[in-house]
Amino acid sequence: MTFSSLFLPFRRTATALSLAALLGCTFAPAWSQQAAPKKELSEKVSEDLAKIRAATDAKNYAEAIAIIDRLLKGAAPESYDLAVLSQVKAQILLTQADYSKAIDPLETAVLVSERNGYFEPKVNQELRYFLAQLFYQEAVTSKSRDALVRNYSKAAKYLEQWSKANTKPNPDAQLFFASLLYNQAQIDPNNVDMALIRRSQEEVEKGLAMTVRPKDTFYVLLLATLQQQNQTARSAEILELLVKIAPKNKTYWAQLASTYLNLQQDLRAALTIERAQVHEAMNTPKDNFNLVGIYFNMQQYDQAIALLEKGLRDGSIDSEQRNWELLAASLQQVRREARAIDVLKEATKQFPDSGSLYLTIAQIYYSLDKLEDSYSFAGQSVTHKLDKPWQAYTFLAYICFELKKFSEALEAINAALKYPEAGKDSERLKKAIEDAIKEREALANSPAA
Repeated sequence: MTFSSLFLPFRRTATALSLAALLGCTFAPAWSQQAAPKKELSEKVSEDLAKIRAATDAKNYAEAIAIIDRLLKGAAPESYDLAVLSQVKAQILLTQADYSKAIDPLETAVLVSERNGYFEPKVNQELRYFLAQLFYQEAVTSKSRDALVRNYSKAAKYLEQWSKANTKPNPDAQLFFASLLYNQAQIDPNNVDMALIRRSQEEVEKGLAMTVRPKDTFYVLLLATLQQQNQTARSAEILELLVKIAPKNKTYWAQLASTYLNLQQDLRAALTIERAQVHEAMNTPKDNFNLVGIYFNMQQYDQAIALLEKGLRDGSIDSEQRNWELLAASLQQVRREARAIDVLKEATKQFPDSGSLYLTIAQIYYSLDKLEDSYSFAGQSVTHKLDKPWQAYTFLAYICFELKKFSEALEAINAALKYPEAGKDSERLKKAIEDAIKEREALANSPAA
């Protein structure tokens, strides 16, 4: 799970430091007569600022950048000219949404300013935050691992600098920092940095304490950190909060149900699905079948039967053979064999090629000591498609043997033994059938007969 979409900075041209301010009032005090000489712009740069302003006012940004690049070539290292021109260039590029190209001049402006004390601390803070956002955005679009590592590291560096100097709680910045740490931890998804995951959790929890009504994204990120640490029980608590905040979010409900299943709290998982369905979530045929499966595994067969009978009739559960077979199996569990047979007979009309349905009916009839009915459906099973025909033939042979239909029994068991999977039980049954035939023939040929 990544959080690349949480922070896409500079989607608008207005920023804390407007371009007009950079070309005018923001730096006016810096080159006034009272300012220290080191902070003065050179005469050439001062003259050309008017040209830069005129070009930007006309939205001729290419011309403005060309003037700045010419001036930068003549700017002395560590000079005030270098800091101001770099910042103005970065701001113009940001105005054009050319974020990647804005990074180098903006970073130059920040570093030169900090080393020489050019800009006010508040300005440096804002520039650091911009840089953190820019490097973060570069990271989430990086193509190579080296670029990913470099850009996340740079983003973290500037954001930590900003955080240390920040004195006013800022939930959005806190969420940004926690997200950055989380994504940085997953640079190598096969070797997640759990120390950074724990730091991300700590930072997001700080952010949650900064506001009375935190954004959902705080809880989503907290949930991600908990899941990475396999803190399943607490993950369920956060998901319960999320479904309360956003009950129409289908993803939250699905995650909550899955989490309860992982905790082996099947009843809570089932109730979660039912709660979700009130909000029109988790109501697909697959979800409904999963709910049936949970109740079946909990041995709540009456619940499973009710859901299946309704679902197979109204289409809220897919009318698949396995689902009809599960309904029959559930009915057998509550000793409703006659109803199970009716269900399977109904299923044969929908799946007429399936021999396994006939075989199951035959087996249920056998359990009810209705051998003739069992014989009839076992015989029908082998005339239809079967995944394991040797099983059906062996069962038919056994029923025929009990009904003393020895010739049919021998024919059936020989059919079963054509398959290597039939095994030794089938061979023993064949011997028993052959012995019974010999015994009958011996009795038929005896003088007493």
